[in-house]
Amino acid sequence: MKTATVNGQPISEAAVNFELDRLVRFYANHGISADEVRKSLPILREKALEQAIGAKLLLERAAMLDMRIDPAAVDAEVAKVVSQVGGEESYRKALADQGIDEESFRRELEKGVRVNALVADACSHVGDPTEEDVASFYAAHRGDYAGRTIVDVHDEIKDLLRHEARGRAMDAYVAELRESAKIEYREVSG
Repeated sequence: MKTATVNGQPISEAAVNFELDRLVRFYANHGISADEVRKSLPILREKALEQAIGAKLLLERAAMLDMRIDPAAVDAEVAKVVSQVGGEESYRKALADQGIDEESFRRELEKGVRVNALVADACSHVGDPTEEDVASFYAAHRGDYAGRTIVDVHDEIKDLLRHEARGRAMDAYVAELRESAKIEYREVSG
């Protein structure tokens, strides 16, 4: 099994597992069987490690830039969490169960808001797909949309193309960050 450090800081197993869980859910949601996912776990774990490295680099860059964050953006993230856990009482209990005070939790959410702002900035040059892009994609993948017209899947295709374009922009941005980072890999047994 491979581990890594980024600029002297180890990538935690928890960070890799978080990214691995995201990958497994993504592939499961896109029709890949549990058996295929299980067979691909070594490859997915390597990919998860690379994604965790990218996330670490983004967190470092966002902290280095010391971007000003609107407290309302953090409030909105807190409100999402409160809603996800079932209300204010559940939120307070979850914080207590994890031994985290609200101020510390808000600081962690602020890091996420900073990274989101950094990502938005890095992707700001990415325009929306054109109608021609949507039509070309539909024509090339018509079999994937059996029984559905381009009108039926227009917004879905547009979102997919936008997501892919933003992904390419982020890949390029993270590649730039990797060039100036010190990343060390190590094989460990286990």
